[in-house]
Amino acid sequence: MVRVVATGKQGRKRSRRGPAIGVVAAALGMAMLPAVAVPDVAPVAKAEQPQGKVLRVAVTQDIKKLNPFQGTSLVDTQVGRLMYEFLVIPNATDSTPEGALAESWTPSQDGKTWTFKMRKGVQWSDGQPITAKDVEFTYNQIMTNPGAKDANEVAVASFESVKATDPETVEIRTKFVNVAVIGSVGEIPIVPEHVWRDKVAGIKDFKNEQTPVVGSGPYVLSGVESGRSVTLKANDKFWRGRPKVDTLQMVKYENTEAASQALIKGDADLVYNLTPAQYRTLEKTSGIKASAGRNRRFTEIIMHTGAKKADGSTWGTGNPVLADVEFRKALDHAVNRKTLIEKVFGGYAEEATQLIPPVYPDWTFKLSDDKKRNFDIGKANSILDAAGYRKGDGGARLDKQGKPITLRLLSRNDRAEQAQMAEYVKEWFGQLGVTVDHKSIASSQLNDDTTSGNFDLSFSGWSVGPDPDNMLGQQLCKLVGTELGDTNICNPEYDRLFAQQQAELNKDKRKETVQRMQQMLYDNVSAIMLSYDKLLEAYRSDRFTTFVTQPQNGGIINNQSGYWGYYGATPVGETPPAGAPKAAEQTNSDSDSSGLGTGGWAAIIIGAVVVLGGLGLLGARRKRVSADDRE
Repeated sequence: MVRVVATGKQGRKRSRRGPAIGVVAAALGMAMLPAVAVPDVAPVAKAEQPQGKVLRVAVTQDIKKLNPFQGTSLVDTQVGRLMYEFLVIPNATDSTPEGALAESWTPSQDGKTWTFKMRKGVQWSDGQPITAKDVEFTYNQIMTNPGAKDANEVAVASFESVKATDPETVEIRTKFVNVAVIGSVGEIPIVPEHVWRDKVAGIKDFKNEQTPVVGSGPYVLSGVESGRSVTLKANDKFWRGRPKVDTLQMVKYENTEAASQALIKGDADLVYNLTPAQYRTLEKTSGIKASAGRNRRFTEIIMHTGAKKADGSTWGTGNPVLADVEFRKALDHAVNRKTLIEKVFGGYAEEATQLIPPVYPDWTFKLSDDKKRNFDIGKANSILDAAGYRKGDGGARLDKQGKPITLRLLSRNDRAEQAQMAEYVKEWFGQLGVTVDHKSIASSQLNDDTTSGNFDLSFSGWSVGPDPDNMLGQQLCKLVGTELGDTNICNPEYDRLFAQQQAELNKDKRKETVQRMQQMLYDNVSAIMLSYDKLLEAYRSDRFTTFVTQPQNGGIINNQSGYWGYYGATPVGETPPAGAPKAAEQTNSDSDSSGLGTGGWAAIIIGAVVVLGGLGLLGARRKRVSADDRE
C-alpha cells in the first residue's frame, strides 16, 4: 500500500515563459468601439450594487440551476465550483490533481478500493465541521437517488459503494479497476449533510437559493435575482484562505457586445467569450487587459442521426437523411474550416478533427493528412449522387422519397460567431442543393431542443478536462437523447472500447484504444467538428492586478476546471490570497506553448509505483465535461 499525499496549498512551481498576467494600474482613458448597431449595454436588469472590493463578471448565459446535483450549464457549474469544495481538484499550474477536502489518497493492491483521508479542521461556512460523512452522503445521493443523478451520474458509474469508515476517512469501492477514479472525485462538489438531509425527497426540485447558502468553497452564495445576477460573498472559513474580493457578482447581459461595452464603461470588471473584433478593440483600450487563452474547448455541429434511446424509443423530429453516414460525410466535406477560423474566429482557433483538443497532447486525435476529409464541394456532390440523393428541378437535392431536403440549423443568440458561421454553412450546403433553415435562439432553448431531439443540426461545444474518459463517455448509447449526451450516435463496438479503456492500466495501450475510439467517431461522422477555440477575455486592469490562469502558461481565467481564476482575483493595492499561486508564476495568455502538463493525473499514481498484476497503474486523470460544460 502506498500513500499518495497532496499538498495543502497550490504547489509552487518555477516561473513559466512570458510576462505576468497581472499589470500595473493603468489610466482611465477609454476608447470606444467602432460605430455599429449596438444593443443596450445595460445588463438584462439592474443588479443590486454591492459594497467593498467587488468583482463583477459579465455573463451571457442564464444562471438557472444552483443545485449542484442539477446544474448542467457552464455558468451554473462555474458558480457551483465557487460554492462547494471537492475532494480533489486540478491545480492551476498544469491541471495535476491536488488535494482539496481530501489531503491524501491510497489505492488498494487490486485497484478497486480507494481510501481518502480528509483534511483536518476544515469547516462549512456556518462553522460546522466537514467530515467524511458529508462525502458519503453526497456520493450516495448521486448513486441511489434518481433526483440527484442529472449532473454527475456518469462520474460515479463505476462506483460500487462509498462509505465513511470514520469522520476523517472515506472508502470508495469500484465495480472494476477504473483508471479515472481520481478524476471522478475531482468533479463532484461535496454538500453539507446537515443542510441537505431534509431535501432528499424533493432534491430534484430544490433550487438552493435560500441565502446565505452553506458551502465550503471560496465564496458563499448570498443573493439571487432571477434572470439578472447572482451575488457571492467571500467565505471567511475557506480552508485555503479568504479571497481578497469581498463580493463576486455574475451579471447577465444579452450578448458579448453589451458585455464588452459594459467593461469599457466600467460597469463590469471581467468579460469572456468575446468576438475577435471585440477583443481587438478592448486590447487597445486603456485600463483594460485582454488575453487570448489556450482553451480546453471545441466547437462542433451536432446532427440528429436518428439513433434510438436506451429504451428503444425514438426521440425528436430529425430529418431521416442524417441517419445515412454517406450524407453526413458529404456535409463534412462541404465545410471550409480554414475560412471559418480566418473569417469568424479571426485566427484565434485551429481546425478540429475530434473530441480531445490539442491542449491535451497525450489524448488528442492523430489524423493523417491522407485520411482527412478536406473541404471539397465537388467531392461532396459526388458522394450525394452516388448515395442516391439526386437533384431535382432547380438544383434542389432530393431525399430518397423525392422530396427537397431542408435542414434546420440552430444557433445561440448570445454568440455572434455562431450566426456568422451559419451564413457560411447555408452557402456551402446550398452548393449541394441542400436548403438550411437557420434559427438563432436563447441558449436555454437550444439545449432544450437538442435534448428533446427537435432539430436537425445545431452548433454545440464542450469544455474538456485533463482525462478523456468523460468526454468519450458522452458518446455512449445509453446517453442518446439525454442532456448528458453529445453526438447522440449509438455504436455498441464503441461502447465496448470505452469500457476497455476505462480498465486499461497501461497508459500506452489506453492511448491506442482512445485513438481507435476517436477514429471510429471520425469515420462515422458523429459530428461536424469545426474548431479548437481560444478563449478571448478581458478585465479591468485598473482595478485588478492579478488573475490566476489555468494552465498558468497562457491559460484562461474563466471556464476553468476549478475556482482559481476567481479565487486568485487580486484588487489593486492588495496582495494575492494565501492559497493562490504567486503572481510571478503567471504568464501572458497570448504566449505560445505545446499544451497542458497532461501527465499530472497519471503521475500521482506512477510516482507511487503502485503495481497491479505486473502493470503500472498509468492513468488517473479525469475531469467531467458533460452537459455542465456544454454551451
